[in-house]
Amino acid sequence: MSGNRRQLRLEEERKRLESINSDSAYVQVQSVDPLPGRAPERYRVKFLCRGISGIKPSREPIIATEHEVQIYCHQDFPADVPWLQWETPIWHPNIEHNGQKRVCVNKVEWLAGMSLADLCHQMFEMVQYKNYHAELTPPYPLDSEAATWVREYAEPQGIVDKSRGIFIDNLPFYKPEAAEQVSRIHIVRAEPPKTTAFRIKIQPSETADAVASPVVLQAGATPPPCRKCGAVLAPDSQFCDRCGTRVLPIVRRVTFGA
Repeated sequence: MSGNRRQLRLEEERKRLESINSDSAYVQVQSVDPLPGRAPERYRVKFLCRGISGIKPSREPIIATEHEVQIYCHQDFPADVPWLQWETPIWHPNIEHNGQKRVCVNKVEWLAGMSLADLCHQMFEMVQYKNYHAELTPPYPLDSEAATWVREYAEPQGIVDKSRGIFIDNLPFYKPEAAEQVSRIHIVRAEPPKTTAFRIKIQPSETADAVASPVVLQAGATPPPCRKCGAVLAPDSQFCDRCGTRVLPIVRRVTFGA
C-alpha cells in the first residue's frame, strides 16, 4: 500500500508541476527520464528571472536571468523531503554555490503539507532574494560566504534587503489570470512522524491544523497582514518576507495515508 500511496502522490505532483508551464510566464518544468506508465521522479525546473549567479572581485553582484534546479523524488519520498541540486551558478545564503550545491529545505514544513509546486514557488522567491536567511542564528545559512556578503555588503549597500522590500527581481510566479484561479493542494500525512528540522532556510510555518479557512481575494485586493508577525505582505509573495511564514490561502486539501 505504501508504494501505491507514493505513486498517487507522484501523480498528483506531476499534474501540479505540469500546470505551472501554462500558469507561469517565468517558470518552466520538465520531467527527466520518466518511465513509461509511471509518474516522473525527477524534474528540472528553470526560473526566468533576475538572480545573483556570483560576485565580482569588487563584491558587486553578477546578475543572471536563467536558473535551473533538479528535483529528485527518491524512494523515501514523500515521507522525506525531495533531493534538490542547483545546476546553474548561484549566490544565495541558503543554496550552496560550490560542492553539492544543495538547497535548504524545511522538513517540518514539508511534512505539514508543502507540495513540489509550493517548493518551486519558494525557490523562485529565493532567486529573487525575496526569501533568504543570512543571520548567524537558527536556522543557520547553508552558504556562509554568501550570507556574509549579504550581511556585510549587500544589505548596507541597498542591493538586497527583504526587511526594506529591496529585491533583485519582483516578477510574479503566476500569470495574473492564473493567480486568481490556481488551486493550492495541501497534502497532509495521516500521522506525520516526529522530527527535528535541520538546515532550514526560513522559520517553520504554521502546521496544517493552524491554518484557518481559505481566504479568497478578488483581483487587485490587498492581502491581509501576516498572521504570525503582522508584516505587510507583497501581493505576489507566497511567504512573509519578515518571518518566512507561508501566507497564501489553502483552497483544497488532499489527505494521503488515511
